[in-house]
Amino acid sequence: MIDNDDMLHRVDRHYLGPTGLTLPFRLRYAAVGLGTVITAAVFVIARAIVHVPLGFQSLVVIVGIGVVITARVTKYVNADRPLRSVTKAAWNDLTAPRPPRAGQTVVLHIPASFHASRSAHTAASNEGTR
Repeated sequence: MIDNDDMLHRVDRHYLGPTGLTLPFRLRYAAVGLGTVITAAVFVIARAIVHVPLGFQSLVVIVGIGVVITARVTKYVNADRPLRSVTKAAWNDLTAPRPPRAGQTVVLHIPASFHASRSAHTAASNEGTR
């Protein structure tokens, strides 16, 4: 592994568990907060929109879905790419203009003010020429 000389990145940002009883996996502190928010959002969507009944099995499924979504999101989110920049990049990619498909009719709307200013400009520029 490459040793990083940046003191900011040398800090261990992982929770390993209580002293003497370490967890079998590394858990980032940022993933805990993000996972809590994602799991709460999945819970609200499941209960309010999908009308999932409240029970032990449904809670386990909701927490499992929250863990899976959190694991996928934290693959892309790190100290160099914060969540805000990842979501902004995803939004920009989704809303970017796309080229027209083959055979698609392209309609170009030219503002009326452009027509008026162009006609006034050409009339004024042609007056002095012979």
